[in-house]
Amino acid sequence: MDLRQLRYFLGIVEQGSISRAAEALHVAQPALSLHLKRLEEDFGCQLLLRTARGVVPTESGRRLAQRAAALVQAVDGLRDEVRAVEAVPAGPATVGIPTSLGPVLTVPLALAVRRAHPQIQLRVVEGLSGHMLEWMLSGQLDLALVFGTRNMAGLETEPVAREKLHLVGPADDPLLRDRAAIPFAEALALPLILPGRPHGVREEVEHAALLARGAVNVVMEIDALEQIKALVAEGCGYTVLSERVARYGTVAGRLAGLPIADPQIDRSIMLAHAAARPMTVAARAAHGILRGILAELTVDGGWR
Repeated sequence: MDLRQLRYFLGIVEQGSISRAAEALHVAQPALSLHLKRLEEDFGCQLLLRTARGVVPTESGRRLAQRAAALVQAVDGLRDEVRAVEAVPAGPATVGIPTSLGPVLTVPLALAVRRAHPQIQLRVVEGLSGHMLEWMLSGQLDLALVFGTRNMAGLETEPVAREKLHLVGPADDPLLRDRAAIPFAEALALPLILPGRPHGVREEVEHAALLARGAVNVVMEIDALEQIKALVAEGCGYTVLSERVARYGTVAGRLAGLPIADPQIDRSIMLAHAAARPMTVAARAAHGILRGILAELTVDGGWR
């Protein structure tokens, strides 16, 4: 027995004739008779009585028709409900945004989601990118922006942008004056203030140092971006940031930076979600909106 057979049976009962039901259902009459026969075999009883005027249900047939009608109606209602969910995204969606991208993304994302899909209950979680990977894999985030291309096992990723990393120090530091770039080996030897592992900048610097067979001179680990920048502005050391991040914030005017060269350190920004867990309709809607905002902010893989 399957849902199709129940629909055919209801059609026969409604039409009172196998031939009329075959015409209404657009099914060949022999095929419809075969479906009825198999249905009666499944139930082990006669469901219809043949008369000179057509067919009428037996007592068992009337009971089946009542229950089958309710079942078919419930299935059709479920289909309509699922389609309605697809048409009108609703429910929770949790998006992770690295602290360095929060100032340019969080408010535009929240406004766009609220205006386009007011039934979505959006939650934006800001933090250092190293946490985003763990939170996505554990199910705490539906999607997130992450830095780098390593340690992405279990995630589906989409590249958004690339940016060069700079050595950042106090604005009045003579080391940063009248130079186009600073060699990576020289930057490594400086006292650096960096976030701890597994955060994006730290991993990029460590990986580049490993390739260059050098060691990173980390004098402080601070897992808070603005606090790192404040300490650098006070002359406590240097840090490694993108130019975009260095020039934003309350102490931006007190910082200066130089591109790192020999080798240049680039990092990728990826839009990601857990590969093993399908995104909800609400999360997919938020994903599409965030991707559109990022497309407006970037061109050819760089920030406008």
